[in-house]
Amino acid sequence: MPIAHFSDLHKASVSLALGCIALLSPITMADSAAIDAPAEVLKLDELKSVDVLQVRNPADYNANAPFKTARNNLTVAAQRGTEDVAYNLPIDYSDGTIYNPATGKHDKVHLRAYNGKFIAPAVIMNPGQTVRFNLINKLPVPKVNCARADMNTPAPPTCFNETNLHSHGLWISPTGNSDNVLLSIDPGVAFEYEYNVPADHPAGTFWYHPHTHGSTAMQVASGMSGALIVKGARKPTPESNGDIDTLLEPLVGAGGVEEEIKLLQQIPYACFDSKGKIKQTEKGIWICEDGDIGIVENFDLQVGDPNAWEKSGRYTLINGQARARINARAGQLYRWRLIDAGFNETVNLRIREIKSTKNSIELASAGELSKSSIEKTCNGTEVTQFEIASDGLTHKNIIKKNINVLQPGYRSDILFSLPKKGIYCVYDDESTSPAANVSATRENPKVLAIIVAKGADVVNDQEKFLKDTLIDLAEKQFDGPIEKTIIDDLQKMELNKFVPHQDITLPEILASNQKPVYIEFNLVFSKDNSPTVPTQFLINNSAFQMGRIDQTLTLGAAQTWFLSSKSVNHPFHIHVNPFQIVSIKSKDGKPLDPQYQNLVGTWKDTLFINTDVIVETRTRYERYIGEYVLHCHILEHEDQGMMQSVQVVLPRNTSGGGHAGHHH
Repeated sequence: MPIAHFSDLHKASVSLALGCIALLSPITMADSAAIDAPAEVLKLDELKSVDVLQVRNPADYNANAPFKTARNNLTVAAQRGTEDVAYNLPIDYSDGTIYNPATGKHDKVHLRAYNGKFIAPAVIMNPGQTVRFNLINKLPVPKVNCARADMNTPAPPTCFNETNLHSHGLWISPTGNSDNVLLSIDPGVAFEYEYNVPADHPAGTFWYHPHTHGSTAMQVASGMSGALIVKGARKPTPESNGDIDTLLEPLVGAGGVEEEIKLLQQIPYACFDSKGKIKQTEKGIWICEDGDIGIVENFDLQVGDPNAWEKSGRYTLINGQARARINARAGQLYRWRLIDAGFNETVNLRIREIKSTKNSIELASAGELSKSSIEKTCNGTEVTQFEIASDGLTHKNIIKKNINVLQPGYRSDILFSLPKKGIYCVYDDESTSPAANVSATRENPKVLAIIVAKGADVVNDQEKFLKDTLIDLAEKQFDGPIEKTIIDDLQKMELNKFVPHQDITLPEILASNQKPVYIEFNLVFSKDNSPTVPTQFLINNSAFQMGRIDQTLTLGAAQTWFLSSKSVNHPFHIHVNPFQIVSIKSKDGKPLDPQYQNLVGTWKDTLFINTDVIVETRTRYERYIGEYVLHCHILEHEDQGMMQSVQVVLPRNTSGGGHAGHHH
């Protein structure tokens, strides 16, 4: 559901700005009466919806010379719908600003970006569609020699302008011109990707980002990430499941799906002095003085240091903005598509009412906030988040959350309502869960956004309101036996007719006759240099090596995987085929971390692995053969070796002898 309506940013003649397009005028007296607050309250930038990538016109198929990829005169279909679409996706440095709540100023930045925009445009696609991206690398050629014998250790990566494109979570081919992350596109080179989205692809929330080994963290930390939304229009039938979008379609307002997208990013931009050191306050918080321009160029200081983000004092951005204002109405159901597109940070997202108007004014103008001040301010009614999907895949059971733990790479589709008019904090509750990275839980929680809710409606029971609203939608959207089935499920907070994948059963695993796969993350620390900075980033005691195949899997098979971590917590991510969680067991018998509640049975493509758990998953390899990767989604870990190559091969017919067990 839209939070606010925005004009088409493509038509707006505004300067590039991450933090804001223009400073909002104060809330009017009429508004303030609605929230019982004085007129000067909350002079915050309003949260933008994301841009949608513009379809390439057949006439400019040969645009962006010298990056020509086609020399014929045939027209290219470029209409919305299920027909093919084609996009230009140039990558270059862009200038803009990021609002810094710690200083109340907009810092100037010079960062790599897609399409000249720090918030990369969203791509909306349909099952059965062919989508082409002309990826145009306009980044400059580095002045240093990028050739290295060992990409992983001990020296950090050095060249950050080679790139490629990864569609995180999409179920498409990993080879050739498709989701091929083993390609490296040099500066000055263009390459056309072609994604053939299968007709049975799940509708859901996915995202895209660069994935060249050695450059991934720095490019994502520069803000290079965008939403990929697969919109589904398949209604469930008694025989088959359908897309959750067909139930929720009436919630999509005038602004479209792009207003549901909430893309979370961490951009560790820094300003450097003449000696190459980061400018900072006495407390170590990074600062940019007037005239300085923030950049993301030093791997060791900005990305590789496990405590860099904590030390920086920077804020997780939502749709490119820090602590923005979101306008909403009380007593209305909203869908947010949350995407943690950050390079390494856990976000414990929580929404709570601010009881005191005085506190809300202070919150709008305050810089750094202590943990106690946030707890005193954001202490009113809890807004329950009802998660309907994770990683783009609809759940069987709607999962209730007060704190939504988002690890790097996670997506969480939530429904929620604001119980009454007032002002609400959207904040990163640091007190609840271990951080993904090496550092311990931080003591500087961040208010990510502030929701101003107007309207006279009151929701006394958020779960009942959700049920009633969804049942009302089901009555309008469906009829016959399927309507009754869906409503019966909704009464039990279930979404069985919208789950995209069939459960992987034990008989299916046994019939496939595949040995389990074991994955263990491990860091090796140097006792000599710095005991807190890892020197080796390993999976199953090996660092990634291009060309070496670590796992060979058989098309059509189903298999059990066991995931664990020996040193530090890591988010496991695998490309192409998602997995279903079978069990999460504590190694030492202690209670599980709260973030693991209700995960058994769900489907994901990224999963946080604490050092104290062993996670059993099941996956099946369908449709696609070829080579791809699995890795830790703390991206600087991946860039330094915490990755494996996986290949899916055709099964061999062993009845005739000869080739049995021999995989090329």
